[in-house]
Amino acid sequence: MPSSALAQRHGISAFELFCAYHLGITEDGGYRFQNIHDVARRFGVPSAVIKQLLTELQMDSDAIINSSYDMASAQVDIMTAPEGISREQLALTMFEDFQKAPRRARNWAKELAEDERENERTYGATRETGARRSPDRGTPGGSPAGRGTRRGPRS
Repeated sequence: MPSSALAQRHGISAFELFCAYHLGITEDGGYRFQNIHDVARRFGVPSAVIKQLLTELQMDSDAIINSSYDMASAQVDIMTAPEGISREQLALTMFEDFQKAPRRARNWAKELAEDERENERTYGATRETGARRSPDRGTPGGSPAGRGTRRGPRS
């Protein structure tokens, strides 16, 4: 992972930023979701500095999306860590795995097509595949309650 003069100037390590921003590890080792503004307050810098650091350290949203690293699972593991377990110790391995994870360009058309097929298997035909949906955009051919509208039966 590249180093950053901006990170050095503000005394923020890539690992600390990863822990705070991506994993939600608080200063006292607890867990709390932290947005960019929370992290900026924690490190005593403007939000723009955190945003720039995430980009320079290749930890911004594009880097996460194009990484094969399973960030969602890492976040859940940190969130559900049992009492007495150091979240920062858990995060060390996660950070190393994130750094080593291959980056790949995503094929959005392929992913959307796969999702559409999965949705069709799960929920049935959609407007895009030719089935007619009811005016309430519920199930094909009628509302979920079978009344024709989402307001219920007409009086």
